[in-house]
Amino acid sequence: MLRKQQQLQPPSPEAQELLAQLHDIQEPAPVSWWPPAPGWWLLALLILLSLLGITLWIRHRRKQAERNRYKIEAVALLNAVDVSRPEATGEINEILKRVAVTTFSRAHCGNLTGSAWLSFLEDSASLKCPDEAREALLEQLYRGSSKPENSEAFRQYAIQWVLQHQLTAQDSESQVSKEHAGV
Repeated sequence: MLRKQQQLQPPSPEAQELLAQLHDIQEPAPVSWWPPAPGWWLLALLILLSLLGITLWIRHRRKQAERNRYKIEAVALLNAVDVSRPEATGEINEILKRVAVTTFSRAHCGNLTGSAWLSFLEDSASLKCPDEAREALLEQLYRGSSKPENSEAFRQYAIQWVLQHQLTAQDSESQVSKEHAGV
């Protein structure tokens, strides 16, 4: 009880003087949002580089898809050929010619026929032609009659060729030089 009385008594004059000198706590100025800390700069840089990388990747994929669109169209045309019809081999050969002329130029492959045409196809895709497809291309094409199994083998070979053919360095150089020469 004695303690309570001591606590309730008014402070002494010295204590009152000390209390009068006390002021409120001064808070520091609020932290500005600008300039951001180095970690935020790094995060912003990382986000920008990621967006740039994604943008470049999308552009590359679009260009690649545009460059290969003719392949998708040719495969769709080849799949639409009815191999049971006698003229199926001729239709498949015509589609292959169009793709080859588009890719390699008319001067390079437009006038090839028979075994020269077959050699060109095998060389430009590094793809061996099966015997059934070879028979369809070299014999049935000019006879006008065809066996459906040979036409189907030729169609499968044609699809593989369309998907795998490539310009060699020599082909692309000669094509570029002809374009610049105006040929």
